[in-house]
Amino acid sequence: MDKNDCLVSILCTAYNHEQYIRSALESFVSQKTGFAFEVLVNDDASSDGTAAIIREYEEKYPEIIRPFYQKENQFSKGIGYIYENIFYPHARGKYFAFCEGDDYWTDESKLQRQVDFLESHPDYSACVHNTTLHYCNGSRPDELLIPSRGDHEVLYENVIHGPIDAYHTSSLMARREIIVQTPDFYRAATAHGFADYAWALLLRLSGGIWFIDRSMSVYRLFSNQAAWTSGVDRQYDKLRGFVQGKVEMLRAFLPHAPAEVRPLVEQEILEREFELMYIEGRDKEQRKGPYRQILRRQSRSYRLKNFIKSYVPGLQRLYRRRQGYID
Repeated sequence: MDKNDCLVSILCTAYNHEQYIRSALESFVSQKTGFAFEVLVNDDASSDGTAAIIREYEEKYPEIIRPFYQKENQFSKGIGYIYENIFYPHARGKYFAFCEGDDYWTDESKLQRQVDFLESHPDYSACVHNTTLHYCNGSRPDELLIPSRGDHEVLYENVIHGPIDAYHTSSLMARREIIVQTPDFYRAATAHGFADYAWALLLRLSGGIWFIDRSMSVYRLFSNQAAWTSGVDRQYDKLRGFVQGKVEMLRAFLPHAPAEVRPLVEQEILEREFELMYIEGRDKEQRKGPYRQILRRQSRSYRLKNFIKSYVPGLQRLYRRRQGYID
């Protein structure tokens, strides 16, 4: 395939996704388009049969599947390392589409619809769509990520709260020249193991993001022990690091934000600092300064617990031990 013939590069990260990777790859190669596309899939030294399934698709679709088989786990170097050192230098597409190996697409016209929009709207940096949430542990029935309300513009207030309030990464198609940028707020995010939040801010800063109200992907929650949704709950260090990363990223983003958006960013920083105080057991600090307003909006039971933990330290320590927080 000539570099100039490839319009879209699909970037797929895979790690111990033996149970799911076939669905993802099949959904990629099944796309019906009027242009050439490629699939860059990185197997990050999986210990199961993920690599064998990728090789099967590589043999069957040699013009589409471009795999990278790691002997040592690269995610340990940071999520930014995988994209900046493996995907970006080798991708040929004008546009990048994203999907992790345990998620998949459900509409064979997905790529064509998004390319059609971006080709005719050069002032937009990205195009996304609705996604179906599938709970692998059976805890809830399938549901739409965003309640149906028609095609629409993704607003700053949506992405500032986090991209999951606006779209899922499995729906993202972005312009290459924008997504490959690595501003300081992106670096702050990847240092804490995530990139999607920073991408959302970067893309919205660089242009519009258009949302197609059509579910064309599935986001699997609780898919395996390596999945984010399986690993953050009740893991103190991981949760604290993630929220710290949000705060650092938003602080770095603040000088870049348009003047009319900065109050939203500042409020989100306060909200995340408030959350971090709770995680770290600094409950009394939630009663001070601007955080008091956030505390007043919490439920009665939350406010009662805050009072007890703030003024009866013995009960606070007992509570944290029972919650699994070990300082």
